[in-house]
Amino acid sequence: MDATRTTKQLEETIDDFEKHKIQDIKKIFGEFVKVEMSFHAKALERYTLAFQSIQSVDEEEDLEVFRNSLRPPDYNSHLMRANSKMSLDRTGLFLNTSGSLQVR
Repeated sequence: MDATRTTKQLEETIDDFEKHKIQDIKKIFGEFVKVEMSFHAKALERYTLAFQSIQSVDEEEDLEVFRNSLRPPDYNSHLMRANSKMSLDRTGLFLNTSGSLQVR
């Protein structure tokens, strides 16, 4: 009789231990997964912002800024004057000393 009662108590103790173990594991893994999901959600937000920033890059504007950084500061104004003079030469027009246009 004592052996049966002891065996039953031992089974209940083992059962309670297993129940608490399962609850603890469930709680620990649940918290772990929640932290990981939070981390990845925040990372996804950051990656989304980075992707949007990359997509908003104006390639032509950046290329123009790059090209301008390669030229000396007075190169653009000199180039524009040269192009204007060439355009005027093609039309048969020229600038006189007072700055007004005349036909050749």
